[in-house]
Amino acid sequence: MSDAIRLGIVGTGRMAARMVQVVTLAPDLVVQAVASGQPERARWFAAQCGTGDAMETVSQMVASDRVDAIYVAGRTRDHAAVAHEAVRAGKPVLVEKPLTADPDTAHALAKAASESKCLLVENLWCLALPAYRALADHLASGSYGTALHLHFDFGYPVQPESYPSLFDARDGGATLDRGVYGVSLALHLLGPVTKVQCAAQTDGKGVDLVSSIQLQHASGATSHVAVALNALMSNTASLACTHGFLGLGAPAVGSEILQATQMLPQVAPQADPGRHPGITQRIKTAPLARHFKRRRDASAGRFLSYGADPYLPMLSHFADMIRSGQTESDLVPLDLSVRVQDILDEARRQAGKV
Repeated sequence: MSDAIRLGIVGTGRMAARMVQVVTLAPDLVVQAVASGQPERARWFAAQCGTGDAMETVSQMVASDRVDAIYVAGRTRDHAAVAHEAVRAGKPVLVEKPLTADPDTAHALAKAASESKCLLVENLWCLALPAYRALADHLASGSYGTALHLHFDFGYPVQPESYPSLFDARDGGATLDRGVYGVSLALHLLGPVTKVQCAAQTDGKGVDLVSSIQLQHASGATSHVAVALNALMSNTASLACTHGFLGLGAPAVGSEILQATQMLPQVAPQADPGRHPGITQRIKTAPLARHFKRRRDASAGRFLSYGADPYLPMLSHFADMIRSGQTESDLVPLDLSVRVQDILDEARRQAGKV
């Protein structure tokens, strides 16, 4: 395939519009068609993004020889049905996160893709970012020892009027929509989970606005994922290791900052009351010196650019897989997506959501 990959977009909402913008930055991709259950909306959207192909049904899109691959936006509850059609037609498909609204459909979708050897990828775009990949590489190097605990939080207040899908009790909420980022990173770094505990704060309509998810990993490590729709969090990620610390600077979702500090277990000095303080101890007694050290530490980190747009690395990864004929992503394998869905479902069950 030498020409640009012709992408069909299912959906005409905020994420579909966002993906159109990203495709303009990807030399290997072009938006070829748009499909929606509302024909007039599809025609309007297609005109806005400069493509003449506005299709009334998903079936029409996946059957078209003018479309090489599919991107599924729209409501989470509709992801599985659309992706199934694409898989049955043998069209590579990138599905917006979360993959589905429940684990049963996630398992069935992953099985169908695997059996048909059709490329299916959940758009867990953060895992493709250079900072995320560098963090995983640093951990795998062994230089930071064994990972013991991951803390990840993602939250900022949004208005229901502006983001109605987030406040939809059926397939929205903080746990499902925002928890997917932290849970996927926890599994990616620390491996399988044996225990899930979740506590949530809900509004009067049953939507979880704040969610705290505690994970116990088979390795013995633990994770804490905190997310919110109505509160500002630190929006950082930190990984405590036996020989150091690894982290992602704010905002963790979309981070370009890798923080890395190595420290071997310290040996306490022997008590010596007659010993005069050295230069380091004398500096520590100066408030101004401590102030500048804190400012330096706060800005520390290695800048790893994602390029023109944070979604671009994943879109480029998707295009590369299509061109090379891969049937599964090494960054976001189907098993990872399914396990994330299982954990989120258990967390939502404990929060009273399912």
